[in-house]
Amino acid sequence: MAERYKHLNPIYQEILKQERLKNLMRIAKCIENSTVGVFETDLDDHIREVSVSFCDLLGYRASQICQLKYEEICHPDDLSAYYFLKERLLSGEIDHCYLNVRYIREDGQIVQVLQSTDLSIDNTKEPYFVNRFEDITDWEQTSKNLQDTDNRTRYLFENNPNPMWIYDLETLRFLAVNQAAINHYGYSKEEFLSMTLQDIRPPEDIPKLLEAIANARVSIGLTEPELWRHCKKDGSQIFVSVSSHTLIYNNRQCKIILINDITQKIQAEEALKKAEAKYRSIFENAVEGIFQSSVDGKFLIANPMLAKIYGYDTPEDLIANLTDIGHQLYVNPQRRLELVKLLLEQEDVKLFESEVYRKDGSIIWTSENAHAVYDVVGNLLYFEGTVEDITASKRAKAEIEHLAFHDSLTNLPNRVLFRERLSSALEHAAEKLQIYLDEVQEVAIKLIPPLLAVLFLDLDRFKLVNDTMGHAAGDRLLIEVSKRLSECMFESTFLARMGGDEFMIFVSDLQSVESIQQFAQLILQSFEVPFFVEEMALYIGTSIGISLYPSDGMDHETLMKHADTAMFRAKERGRNHYQLYNHAIGAKVIEYVAIENGIRQAFERSEFQVFYQPQINLATGEIDGMEALARWLHPELGWVPPNQFIPAAEEHGLIVRLGELILRTACAQNRSWQQQGLPPIRIAVNFSVKQFQSPNLCDRIMQILDETNLEPQYLELEITESLVMQDQTTIIKMLRQLQALGMCVSIDDFGTGYSSLSYLRLLPVSKVKIDASFVRETPHNRDDAAITSAIIAMAHNLNLIAIAEGVERKEQLEFLRAHHCDAVQGYLFSRPVPAHEATLLLKAQFK
Repeated sequence: MAERYKHLNPIYQEILKQERLKNLMRIAKCIENSTVGVFETDLDDHIREVSVSFCDLLGYRASQICQLKYEEICHPDDLSAYYFLKERLLSGEIDHCYLNVRYIREDGQIVQVLQSTDLSIDNTKEPYFVNRFEDITDWEQTSKNLQDTDNRTRYLFENNPNPMWIYDLETLRFLAVNQAAINHYGYSKEEFLSMTLQDIRPPEDIPKLLEAIANARVSIGLTEPELWRHCKKDGSQIFVSVSSHTLIYNNRQCKIILINDITQKIQAEEALKKAEAKYRSIFENAVEGIFQSSVDGKFLIANPMLAKIYGYDTPEDLIANLTDIGHQLYVNPQRRLELVKLLLEQEDVKLFESEVYRKDGSIIWTSENAHAVYDVVGNLLYFEGTVEDITASKRAKAEIEHLAFHDSLTNLPNRVLFRERLSSALEHAAEKLQIYLDEVQEVAIKLIPPLLAVLFLDLDRFKLVNDTMGHAAGDRLLIEVSKRLSECMFESTFLARMGGDEFMIFVSDLQSVESIQQFAQLILQSFEVPFFVEEMALYIGTSIGISLYPSDGMDHETLMKHADTAMFRAKERGRNHYQLYNHAIGAKVIEYVAIENGIRQAFERSEFQVFYQPQINLATGEIDGMEALARWLHPELGWVPPNQFIPAAEEHGLIVRLGELILRTACAQNRSWQQQGLPPIRIAVNFSVKQFQSPNLCDRIMQILDETNLEPQYLELEITESLVMQDQTTIIKMLRQLQALGMCVSIDDFGTGYSSLSYLRLLPVSKVKIDASFVRETPHNRDDAAITSAIIAMAHNLNLIAIAEGVERKEQLEFLRAHHCDAVQGYLFSRPVPAHEATLLLKAQFK
């Protein structure tokens, strides 16, 4: 057997991959004449650390040999094999290698060594090679060493984990195979030795094989790997990397073959190519802009759509010319800084909207989804993401919002927007009032200066114009009046058309009563100039009622009501006058203080109650739900309106406690109705922003449902659009969690918030409640009727239930029924009533 393998000795070490040489690392200083040693080389083959035995073997001092490179001590004919295996180490294809090489001593003599090389990777410094060697120059001088070598060679061939064989170059028959080949290809040893190379090749590859063998030269050392296809016994085909070496075996010209199955690598590369092609297609043809940008504001990669969005001819044009994203692209450079700050804080940013410049200088709106990319050690590499041109949707949204909050005839703000802006102004005024009250301990109520004024204007004799000249002329007059009033406005005023011939103005940052009187007189004087309609000069006047904060009211409804009352008194004075609301300011201020001080005691004295207002299903005419409403019976003030005590509860941090009280009471009452045998219905409970700021809200709701034994499907959560705007991501996540638990979510006061149309599609809701402000003048007010019907249609298109609030008249009900509104609630059916009266309503329906 030794005779069969002796021809493998000179070349075998070049193709070993897995077998590690044992006991090469003997400590040189312990064995003075040891033939085993070690040295290190860097990636450029400079020799670094060396053992004493390495210096002794080559005849150099350590300081001399560390000035050399590996190529200066290795025989030139052996370098190619070393470089080949070195590249495989660096690529990760193998993790160590073995070489039978010759070293050149300082005196020129040649020594034969067996070298083992490993790649050492240490995160603290650059990778380097550890080379262990054994001097085998004298191995062949004794028969014992010869026998050891033959045994070693045979062992390495037969136990190599990679398939190996020897074949006859003339007959192409297999002469020897190792166990790895038998295992990998599925043939037995006897089958292999009865076969030729053609038997493991696909028929179409045989001509190429024969041509390669005919043109092959005798190789010195291991050949470069070649890619071939082989067939296994089961018929499957594999891709292999074949390295060979020419040798004499059994007195025959042969080749020894080393096989590396790279089928998975080839398949992975093909899959990668397909994935890259697919990605490239998506990248090139995407309907969104795709980019990578550096931290300092340069585009690294851009697709054609991004170039198109920003007005550039090609991505290359974009990258070359747009080199400062912050200042060249963003209309407000601060937006780039804000985006980068968000990306550094949370790595991922969605729907980041900005105004940007196109190449031609025009401005568009874009929405960006971006994230930060880091390397494995946490260093920021770049930002990447997508860009969408949302200019058209922004304009459409602005137009829709404008229609929702502006009068279609005069283009002035409408009633809804006026109330919202007035509420905001009153919040600021309330802060000023509190500061004033804190600073002045004792002050006569009448001496508190006015902080805000509301003016109600009604045109005098407008009906006469409509009746004599027609509605078209009346509309034209209203447009001209709107222009005239707008000319009278200044910075702290807000003008709106409330409907018909009625207008309202509020003045914030009021200086004195005299200043508002002067402003009212200015408006009256402006009406002294005629209005020209259809080339006809029309002289009309206006009556103005004025209410002041805080003397005439603490909320927008009261101030508007009192301004309306004052306006009628102005008309009684002969029209074209203004009238201040004549009301003692003391009562309201005392009431305000009483509410502020009594809100905490109300919990201790159990003054809060829950009333219920039925919701009527228009299809069946039956009650299919109840809305739970908070009520406060003050021992001195009597019933305190919710629009007074709920803001006070929020201001004093009691709204969560109040909300939980209402929720628990309503759930217990609903369960009580079920236990009485009444048909199960949903109970709707309003939730505030403060409640959703509690991270354990979902757990608390489920706990209350469990304690009251009410199933989640019978609880409906009412939220406002403004609530979602506080923290969209968190609140939407919580709503989805609650919905998943079986609860229903509805939007209250729909249509009164700026977000109504933008974020409806994002909310996990099943019902929208049309705000009573739209229903109040429907169907007589064309604008309100149009908005109401549009909300119903939009809800149905989104598969949502539409319910109208504030239904008080039959004509409102008929309008809503004609437009297929799903449900209604309001005084036409029932006011909010205590639990025992609500029970009677349900029992009456059940009977």
